[in-house]
Amino acid sequence: MNTIQQLVMILNSASDQPSENLNSYFNNCTVNPKESILKRVENIGRIFKEKFAEAVGQGCAEIGSQRYKLGVRLYYRVMESMLKSEEERLSIHNFSKLLNDKIFHTSLLACAVEVVMATYGRNTYQSHDSGTDLSFPWILNVLDLKAFDFYKVIESFIKAEASLTREMIKHLERCEHRIMESLAWQSDSPLFDLIKQSKEREGSVDHLLEPTSTLNMPLQHNHTAADLYLSPVRSPKKKGSTARINSTSSAEPQTTPASQTQKAPKSTSLSLFYKKVYRLAYLRLNTLCSRLLSDHPELEHIIWTLFQHTLQNEYELMRDRHLDQIMMCSMYGICKVKNIDLKFKIIVTAYKDLTHAIQETFKRVLIREGQYDSIIVFYNLVFMQKLKTNILQYASNRPPTLSPIPHIPRSPYKFSSSPLRVPGGNIYISPLKSPYKFSEGLPTPTKMTPRSRIPLTSEKFQKINQMVCSSDRLLKRSAEGSNPPKPLKKLRFDIEGSDEADGSLNDFCCLSLASTRTRMQKQKMNDSMDTSSKEEK
Repeated sequence: MNTIQQLVMILNSASDQPSENLNSYFNNCTVNPKESILKRVENIGRIFKEKFAEAVGQGCAEIGSQRYKLGVRLYYRVMESMLKSEEERLSIHNFSKLLNDKIFHTSLLACAVEVVMATYGRNTYQSHDSGTDLSFPWILNVLDLKAFDFYKVIESFIKAEASLTREMIKHLERCEHRIMESLAWQSDSPLFDLIKQSKEREGSVDHLLEPTSTLNMPLQHNHTAADLYLSPVRSPKKKGSTARINSTSSAEPQTTPASQTQKAPKSTSLSLFYKKVYRLAYLRLNTLCSRLLSDHPELEHIIWTLFQHTLQNEYELMRDRHLDQIMMCSMYGICKVKNIDLKFKIIVTAYKDLTHAIQETFKRVLIREGQYDSIIVFYNLVFMQKLKTNILQYASNRPPTLSPIPHIPRSPYKFSSSPLRVPGGNIYISPLKSPYKFSEGLPTPTKMTPRSRIPLTSEKFQKINQMVCSSDRLLKRSAEGSNPPKPLKKLRFDIEGSDEADGSLNDFCCLSLASTRTRMQKQKMNDSMDTSSKEEK
C-alpha cells in the first residue's frame, strides 16, 4: 500500500462503520464497546480536522476530512483482522477488556491515519505549506498519544494488514525505531513509571527487563497487541490457589500454578520493548565500531557491556535524551580507559555518516533541566560523573563480566525473500535459489538449462571461433567478388560425429549465415541498379 491508487482501491469498498463481524465481536463483550468506539472516532475526527487545517491552511480542510475518513476505514479493517487472529489463537470470543481500552483504540486509529498520511505525503497541499511538518510523530501530538503506547500496536498492525507493501512497512519500522531511540524516553512517557513500578515490586529491574542470558538468542515472540495493552497480567494473591483468569478481563486466559503466586507480575510490554531496544542499540554500535575500531575488535564487547549496563541500571540517563548519545559516550569512555586514542570529534564524524543520524543528536544534549550543550559537555558533566566507578573497573585486573552479544536483529517485518544486510559492510545475503536439490548427499538437477544440459568444453569454444572466422572470410569474399558465393558447409564440433545439440547449433548458424548472404546479394543488386540509373541520366 505505497501508492494512492492502491490505498483508495483497497479502502473504497470498506465501510465507514463497523462491519457485521465487528458488531458480532462487540455484542459478545461483557460491556459492549460500540457506543464508546463510535463516539471516540467522532471526537478524534473533529480534533484531527482542526489540527490539519491549522497546519496546511483552511483551504485544505476538506482534504483532511478525506484523509481521516480513509484512516477510519483502515482502522475498522485492521481491528477486525486482529480480533479474528486473537480468536483463533485463544479460542475465546469475549474481548471486553481489550475493546474497552481507550489507549488501544487511540493507538490503532493513530496508526491507521499515519499510514494514510504517509501514503499521500504532502504532494496535494504543498502550496499551502505553513511550515508544519505532518510526518511522524505529528499524529501523536494531535491525539495526545504517548509514543510508548503507540509502539505497542505497530507490529500487530503490520501483521494484521496483509496489503501493506514493503515501503509502508519500512516506514512503520522507522517510526518504531524513533520511538525506541528517543520518543519513548521523554519525561512524560509511561515507560519510566512502568520501570519504577516493576522495580518497586521486585527490588531490581534485571529480570523484569530482558535477562542478559537471552541477549544472544533470536528475537522470537508470539505477543500481540492484546498482550501488550493488557500487561502486566496480575496473578492471584492467595497461596495455593489455582485460578483461571476470565476472558472478560483479559485476552489471554491462563492457569497460575501455586508456586508462582508470590512472583510479581511481569510486564510483557516492558520486556519486549527492552528486547527490541537492546538489539537496535547493538546493531548501531556494531556499525560504528566496524568503522572506527577495526584494529581493536575486542573493544566492541566491552563497550557493549557498558552500554547495556547503562540502559538497564542507569536508565534515568535516557530521560529526554537519545539512545545514540549513550552509545557514543560509552565508546569514548572505554577507549579512554583502555588508552586508545579516539577523539570525540572522530566518533561524531563517523556517526554523521549513519543513515539515521541528525546533527541535533550530538549538538544539543540535555545537561540539566532547561540547559543543553554538546555531547562532550554531557559526557564530562553527566555521563562520566554517573558511571565513573563502573568505567574504571574495565581498567582493573578484574573487569566486570561481559554482557552477551545480542543476536544480530533481523526485522520481523521484512519478507522472507528480502536480502539481509550484514552489519559493518555493504554485503547482502539473499536466500539461495539453487537449480539443484540434494538427495542422499548428491545434487540432482531440478531445472535444465542449455549450459547444465550440455557442458561446453574449451575445444568446442575453439571450434565455434573457427566457424565464426571462416564465415567472416566467406562473406568478405562474396561481397568483393562478382560470382555468387558458394554454399556454406556445415561445421561440426566433433570430427567423428556430433550430438543432437551440436547439429542444432550448426543448423542455426548456417541458417543465419544464409540469411545474411541473401540480404547482401539483394543489397548489391540494388546498388548496381542505382549506379546504372545514374549513368543513364
